[in-house]
Amino acid sequence: MLKFLLYYVTFHTIGRLPLPFLYALMGATAWLAYQLAPGARRNIYENLRHVMPEASEGRKRSAAKRILRNVALYYADVAHLPRMDINDFFQRRLVYHGMEEHVRPALERGRGVILLSAHYGNPELAVQGLIPAGIRVFALTEPVHPRLSRLMDEFRGSKGHSFGPVNVGNVKRVIQTLKKGGVVALMGDRDIQGPKDEFLFFGVPALMPTGPIEVALRTGATVIPAFSFRRQKFGIEVFLEEPLGVERSGDFAADVRSAMLQYIERLERRLREDPGQWAVLEKIWDGEEGVRGHKSEVRSQKSEVAVRE
Repeated sequence: MLKFLLYYVTFHTIGRLPLPFLYALMGATAWLAYQLAPGARRNIYENLRHVMPEASEGRKRSAAKRILRNVALYYADVAHLPRMDINDFFQRRLVYHGMEEHVRPALERGRGVILLSAHYGNPELAVQGLIPAGIRVFALTEPVHPRLSRLMDEFRGSKGHSFGPVNVGNVKRVIQTLKKGGVVALMGDRDIQGPKDEFLFFGVPALMPTGPIEVALRTGATVIPAFSFRRQKFGIEVFLEEPLGVERSGDFAADVRSAMLQYIERLERRLREDPGQWAVLEKIWDGEEGVRGHKSEVRSQKSEVAVRE
């Protein structure tokens, strides 16, 4: 209850601030977090050790500080969203690549589109730019306390999109949206809930979520990797990439793995391009023992997905 009240008051307060002042305030907050949150700092450095193994300590330190700033600005963007002029954002702050080449042709096929993104730049802010383009999206979010999830999703959906935490009901809604030819936005870079499997990620085993690919195989939806970058002070640049080759061969597990390897290759390329954009505070690599310890959970979650379908 106390955490919910803190978020409620904070969001309704800082969201009223002018964006330049809000960004400056959250940038200072990120600097303090770097100094006072050693656990998050260690996790970030552990992740960067895999992403940029040959970088100097100075470059890693710079990337780590930018990651914390990116996380802080994410919350600033959510708080500011209800008061944001969406058309001004679309015209002055946002640049899209691949909308006409990849997204609209996929929509015309009528089988639904999965925008498979990552905690990189600010994908939730980037997706808001689809509203002036006439595209509505249903997006799954990380589940937290129910009241807090509702608060966050109300802010996220204030311009017309729909957001909901990962649960059985919302997974069904994802499938229904795709079968109607709609668009859903999902994350593919961090193990939160749902089916997962072990893959080499920057050459080291890590558990990666396979749910988006499994849904695509079951529905026939097109999977378009989508990555956003923060540019200068307030800009967002979005790359809607060529669709993944999600094909049905009759071997479901092999088909999932094939598409996942394609996505991981795209994700690795983006992370190498600018590691400081990766807004992840949790360890991605838990070591071999952690991966083995999740094997039974992985199998049970795959069975659960099959039952849901």
